[in-house]
Amino acid sequence: MIKVMKETYLPEINEMYQRIATKLQQHDPLPQQPKSEQLEKLKVFKVMLERLIAFLQVSKNNITPTFKEKLGFYEKQIVGFLNPSRYRKPIPNLQQGHPPQPHIPAS
Repeated sequence: MIKVMKETYLPEINEMYQRIATKLQQHDPLPQQPKSEQLEKLKVFKVMLERLIAFLQVSKNNITPTFKEKLGFYEKQIVGFLNPSRYRKPIPNLQQGHPPQPHIPAS
């Protein structure tokens, strides 16, 4: 299952990670940072993406029963990260016949 998740999600997560890392690099050298709260959120998001990337790249030898138990949790997190960026379209969901789904954070 981890192999399928890696093939499915890793390219998009890496792309998202690169975009965030680039944004953070562009803002780091600036002396005045009016968007410091937004930058902090980006930094936190970057760390979470790093953890997901590490999770998806784990070697077969390091997969433990505890690791397997966390697969569902990590997949929910990955899908939660990818779906908002994947489905940003000019056509709202209501026009497609689907009511908007509320975002429920995983606990």
